[in-house]
Amino acid sequence: KIDRPADPCRMVVGVAENIHQNSLTENQKLQYYLPSDQMRPNEANVFVRVRGDASAHVETVRRVLQKVMPGASYVSVMPMREIIDPRQRSWRIGATMFLVFGALALVLAAIGLYSVIAYGVAQRTQEIGVRIALGAGVSDVVRLVLGQGLRFAVLGIGVGGAAAWWASRWVGPLLFSVSPRDPIVYGTVAVVLLAAAVLASAIPAVRAAR
Repeated sequence: KIDRPADPCRMVVGVAENIHQNSLTENQKLQYYLPSDQMRPNEANVFVRVRGDASAHVETVRRVLQKVMPGASYVSVMPMREIIDPRQRSWRIGATMFLVFGALALVLAAIGLYSVIAYGVAQRTQEIGVRIALGAGVSDVVRLVLGQGLRFAVLGIGVGGAAAWWASRWVGPLLFSVSPRDPIVYGTVAVVLLAAAVLASAIPAVRAAR
């Protein structure tokens, strides 16, 4: 389909259904491709696949294209990376900020979880002593405290994960080609917090049992 009715008939040599024309965030569009000799010199765009670093082939590609496109006063060749990078820079900055703040939040959550559970176990030192005096072994005490700490952690992770899942609808527009509901991210956070809960329960429990 040619937008300008006055244009002569042209040969279409390729069609793609998922092209980003001007922006990486716009909806993908249908695109058709024409032979280079049917394109106006100031409208022609040619994509060349090379091996290795594209920057090292810029001048070679330019000289070859200049010969096959004599109507163009000067052929400009630029690696695709240099065209796309400026469009991705703001997304990279945002992603880096999300990563840093998310990591800090995860560390603070792990420290807070460890502190709360460890303090609770420390407050039960006398109770643990009574249990041991009545015949409980160290493993029994550790299992008891560890089970209670993990139940507390699992409940908190479940509530926090549900809240994060619900609030992800507002985070999605700030992300580029990344799902705000990535199961790997949720799983990693859950594992880190569970590990913190295990350490927070086991270490003070063993210390108190001794």
